[in-house]
Amino acid sequence: MSAFARALRTGEGEALRFLPAPPQDEAAWAERLAKTAQSAPAVPAALVERLVARQQVLCAGECAVANARALGEGALAVVTGQQPGLLGGPLLTFHKAAGAIALARKLDGLGGRRVVPIFWLASEDHDLDEANRAVLGDRRGQARRLRLPIEPDGRSLMDLPLDPALVAELAAEVRGMLPDTERGRAAADAAVPAAGGDFATWCLRALLQVFGDSGLVVVEPPVLAPEVGATYAWLLDHAEPIQAAIAASGSELAAAGLPAPLAPAAGSTALFFRADEGGPRLRVGLHGEDGVTLRGQPAAMDRAALRARLLAEPMRGSGNVAGRVFVQNFHLPVLAYIAGPTEIAYQAQLRAAHEAVGRFFPLALPRPEGTWVDAKTAAILAAFGTQPADVLAGAVDAPGGEDEELETGLRTIADRLAALEQAAAGLLARGGRGPDALQRALERTR
Repeated sequence: MSAFARALRTGEGEALRFLPAPPQDEAAWAERLAKTAQSAPAVPAALVERLVARQQVLCAGECAVANARALGEGALAVVTGQQPGLLGGPLLTFHKAAGAIALARKLDGLGGRRVVPIFWLASEDHDLDEANRAVLGDRRGQARRLRLPIEPDGRSLMDLPLDPALVAELAAEVRGMLPDTERGRAAADAAVPAAGGDFATWCLRALLQVFGDSGLVVVEPPVLAPEVGATYAWLLDHAEPIQAAIAASGSELAAAGLPAPLAPAAGSTALFFRADEGGPRLRVGLHGEDGVTLRGQPAAMDRAALRARLLAEPMRGSGNVAGRVFVQNFHLPVLAYIAGPTEIAYQAQLRAAHEAVGRFFPLALPRPEGTWVDAKTAAILAAFGTQPADVLAGAVDAPGGEDEELETGLRTIADRLAALEQAAAGLLARGGRGPDALQRALERTR
């Protein structure tokens, strides 16, 4: 468990200096709901209608449509989100959605207030390499890696059309991996929906098929387009204090021995810009008094011209990891955000950034965590007289503890991991996107 997750769940730890613990009883939650209702933005009628229409197009269910309407009637929201992912995304995406649904159900009606779950689909993300991969357990219990044979070109995932023939090939591969049983066939049908539209929407349909009519309201960046241009312009106007607060809070977190994933480079902003409509996203930077860079290269427009373009053509803009959170909190009545381990660390930095520019910041809470165990593994453990929960709790000794060759091998692995982490320390301190990718690689290696 991450330091933030542990502190927020137990109510103890250094991390609580940076993120407040959640309320512990109904009275405290009711007070938090009332405070949020006073500070969170109202959802305008036009946005409500666009949200309702989008839920209907996605076949998200009657409860999702009703919850979208409730947002225009003063409902608060428990929000989570993720970029699109093959087969609906990794299990962590499903855990986050389940966490938002569960907390919203727990709080709905408390103090007479509606609370609904929202899933923010980051469809403007352009990291196809990360989105276009999945690991699936096959009928023999072996991990199998899947991807579509498409290559990234810098465009957002919502701008990538899908070839139905490639989807059909993936569906056949999944059916061949899973057991040829009623449940296996149902899982394959849910995991690989029929092709139609863009990559992001296609991935989302797999997620929605699992949760059914749970009331989960999907919000995607394009639905905010008529209003979000002013928010992008605001982010450009406040780029310097936002980035300074993120950097300063990162230093405080590091001094406290806590992770600080965001390390903004000098002159960076929380924005991307598309020079061509539907084209690649270009990272926006600032230099000098009014200069603008796009992906590190001087742009043919100054800061004022970029601001005007964002206001006039909001679909050309988009937020980065920090900008997305600001956009979300500007336009939705967010009571709490359900975050993964890395997310919740940068939520601490973004809380400081919100406070630096006088914006309300909602609660950040850890997503549910779980270990999935297949029937074969459970049966093997039972044959040894133990249960998965005992193993996970450390109540069962690993076999071979006195095997000298095994112990030597484990020490070698531990030493190699330590060397990797030491070698990466300098790179992690650098700015830009590299440290985030490196941190993910280290976590996978561990």
